[in-house]
Amino acid sequence: MKIKLELLRNYMTDFITHRLEDFEINASQIADSTATQILSEIQKVIQNEEYSDFDVVEKIVHIFENYHMDCGCRHDF
Repeated sequence: MKIKLELLRNYMTDFITHRLEDFEINASQIADSTATQILSEIQKVIQNEEYSDFDVVEKIVHIFENYHMDCGCRHDF
């Protein structure tokens, strides 16, 4: 069943990629606004004194995961 999902994922990726070539998009603006949102969320976590250091790291990892960003394997358990 993974083959069907992989083929579907590849098709959708190709479809979107080809559509974006004809679409005007300001990638810098999107990246900047997303980065600002991520930093704002991280700042709120860091400023919350109720969290232990472990909880802070855990919540920051969850923020990265919510934006589909790789956290590496240091926190993979």
